[in-house]
Amino acid sequence: MRLVLTENLVEDMELAKPIYENGNILLNKGVDRLYKYKNKLLELGIKHLYVEDKYSYDIEVNEVIKDSTRRTGKKIVTNTFDKIKKGFLNLNTKDLKNVIEDITNELVFNEDVLLNLVSLKNTSDYTYEHSVNVSVICIALGKMLGYSKNELFKLGMGGMLHDVGKILIPEKILTKPESLTEYEYFIMKNHPELGFNYLQQIESISPLSRIVVYSHHERVDGSGYPRGLKGNEIHEFARVAAIADVFDALTSDRVYRSRWPTYKAAEYIMNNTEKLFDYQLVKKFLPQVSFYPNGAEVILSCGYRAIVRAQNIGFPTRPILRVIEDDEGKELDRELDLLKHMNIVITKVIV
Repeated sequence: MRLVLTENLVEDMELAKPIYENGNILLNKGVDRLYKYKNKLLELGIKHLYVEDKYSYDIEVNEVIKDSTRRTGKKIVTNTFDKIKKGFLNLNTKDLKNVIEDITNELVFNEDVLLNLVSLKNTSDYTYEHSVNVSVICIALGKMLGYSKNELFKLGMGGMLHDVGKILIPEKILTKPESLTEYEYFIMKNHPELGFNYLQQIESISPLSRIVVYSHHERVDGSGYPRGLKGNEIHEFARVAAIADVFDALTSDRVYRSRWPTYKAAEYIMNNTEKLFDYQLVKKFLPQVSFYPNGAEVILSCGYRAIVRAQNIGFPTRPILRVIEDDEGKELDRELDLLKHMNIVITKVIV
């Protein structure tokens, strides 16, 4: 399978992974003549999807966690946040704990834990999908750091709830497509403290999970908020969550901008190490991320067009490719291992 822009759908493409809307299957795997649904999908905020065609029939895209687990997590976060929005003070956290345990168990036994962090999201459900993704990345990075299963659980819970304070921010500020005014940004910056104060009332949420909520916007150079903490003054869980939060936000479509490709988000994290993000954590995180995930379409420095077929573990910028077109637009079908051709680099990611 391969990842394509919805706007680029053509007649011979068949859907490789189901598309869900509000927990229900909108289009199932195997649907052909996808181009007929293009406008409707774009209206729903679905800008990318996985397809199968003659170029990608044998390309595997390994999920970090099961699609079913991700959907369950999104449903539970949605229900939890809706109750908070309605003023519920005595939340039953049993469902939240169950899904965090499921995510933790899947990641603990997944050897290729961070090879592909691309998950398809639509802009209307960003808050809930982002919460699940941040939890997944937090747990995955925690595993790399050697955390115990109990620590992974508490970190994952903090990641899942890190933006709970945004539910208490006015909707018009959260969804504003233009830049926020100084006053609106001041209001928005209150969300870590609002979330922390709310969770203080829920005894079943660990203090370690709450500190993620309170401090995930702190930065190692002291430029973050709400307390302007520096370096090791920031709990390591919160420093982990800061990386997870920014990485997923950058690689997500938002109302005010399109998502960044994985490599560009990775470069941003790398370039801001020791300023915004903890160097030791970034050093653990980035080598495990597919800068160019399986199924992504790329352009090479030699002018060839290709699809990422597989990864060279430990070399995130040098994947194995299937070349599908030469620099003159002539159709090809051959493998190219960038680890064996160091004079060729990827210059552009189409999606």
